[in-house]
Amino acid sequence: MESINAMIMLENASLGYYAIDFVMMVGFMAALRLFASSIAGVSLTDILAQQDNFAVGITLAGAIVAVAILMMGVVAGDAGSSYIDEISLMAGYGVLALGLMGVTRKIFDQIALPSVSIHNEILRGNIAAGIVDAGNLIATAVIARAAMSWIDGSSFQGIVALLGIYLFSQILLLVATIYRKKVFEKRHKASGKMLGSEIADGNVALALRFFGHRLGVGLALTATSGVVIYDASLWMVSLLAWALVAVGMFLAQTGLSIVLRQILLPGISVGQEVGEQRNIAIGSIEAAIYIGVGFAFVGLLG
Repeated sequence: MESINAMIMLENASLGYYAIDFVMMVGFMAALRLFASSIAGVSLTDILAQQDNFAVGITLAGAIVAVAILMMGVVAGDAGSSYIDEISLMAGYGVLALGLMGVTRKIFDQIALPSVSIHNEILRGNIAAGIVDAGNLIATAVIARAAMSWIDGSSFQGIVALLGIYLFSQILLLVATIYRKKVFEKRHKASGKMLGSEIADGNVALALRFFGHRLGVGLALTATSGVVIYDASLWMVSLLAWALVAVGMFLAQTGLSIVLRQILLPGISVGQEVGEQRNIAIGSIEAAIYIGVGFAFVGLLG
């Protein structure tokens, strides 16, 4: 029995900290009910059970996963010096996490895709909009979680560094959105279709591909934390190095995804299948390619 106990790394002194972290993680995820109600402007029970608005449900599911991922970054660091310190750290980063989710949605809705209101589309039950919104939240959370672990999410000193990475990652995700818009418009130049209007029109295949591309980019950016060393005494230099490597990761992930798509989907016009025929199978495969390449980066470098 003693040999078995020696293999278990839990210590009695740490159980209190684990309990605090777990309860607060669950609490912040539960608080998303208020987040979802604020999105809908009505009771969550009414919009999900009475109106059967699937889009709000998809968005809420994405937000729950996103906050859980973010809180993983918080608890990954060293424990606080006391229970009060641990509670304050968890509360501070938890509130910050919820705030980042709100800012992310505003940036995406008003800057990345200004031609369509994702918020309004979700309220009217547009599943494609719900999928796109969920992907945006999860991708941002994946990047922020890696940043928290990189800078040690157990200290308030890292908040400035975290915000710096968050802002730069939003710029890269904005660039990724512009890239997707340009590619879509080029493929559908003859018909004059636009990415935003197609999502507003409920193209689920396009939304799935967009979800996959965004999450794939997010995963590739997390691998940056495994390549660049964070030095608290030279944190600005560390952030600059992170930004430069992140750009390289973004470009490499996009390029490798294109190559892999040509190998897995030879002779198939993905633009025609996704943009015109709304082929969910092709959209799902493309999404899986983007995500798979992202995971490859994480596995190799993260």
